[in-house]
Amino acid sequence: MIKINKSPLPNHVTITREEDYRSGIVFQMLVEDSRGKCYICEDSVHTAPNVEHRISHKGDLALKYDWNNLFLACYHCNNTKLDKYDEIIDPTKVDPEKIIELLLGVDSELRAMVIVRKIKGNNDVDITVNLLNAVYNGKNTAMKEFACQQLIKKISIEMSWFYQQLEEYKKTPNYDCKTVIERQLSGASAFAAFKRGIVRCDHELFCNLAYAFTHVRR
Repeated sequence: MIKINKSPLPNHVTITREEDYRSGIVFQMLVEDSRGKCYICEDSVHTAPNVEHRISHKGDLALKYDWNNLFLACYHCNNTKLDKYDEIIDPTKVDPEKIIELLLGVDSELRAMVIVRKIKGNNDVDITVNLLNAVYNGKNTAMKEFACQQLIKKISIEMSWFYQQLEEYKKTPNYDCKTVIERQLSGASAFAAFKRGIVRCDHELFCNLAYAFTHVRR
């Protein structure tokens, strides 16, 4: 989960029915604002896009059609969140990277897992951590566990490639290598929060790539 800069809805556009946000300009704006990624797990949503209500509307039309309550999500995250995690942080107002750390690790059986760490914050951060744990490491049903394993597999493959690029950059810190890394640190990159976390933990890398954290990201 990374910070999202949400565009203001044009004055001539209204949301009064589900079709208004499932297609047309509203849906396109959701896609563009989230860079085509699920706002929760950062996986691409090109095969199963959902429009998710950060605060479940439960029949409240004001919440259901509130532009500020609509986010692009994948089926897995939407189906995991449902109405169980209504008080998660708002990534348009809070930068998730400053309060939550995401790392790849292994469980007691040496299977890949995502470590979700709270850096600071209140109850809304705790609820977000719980949601992310359910999204990445859920095991309550066989189907959920399978979906989580497939998601972690995607992250592992992406991060393995990213580590290779970092090693190449350390060996040959030229403009081309740096440009590749900077693109991977941008908000449009898959699982950018994981990549940015790795660089942030390496002081020398972070200093060399500081520009990507302030300019390339969006």
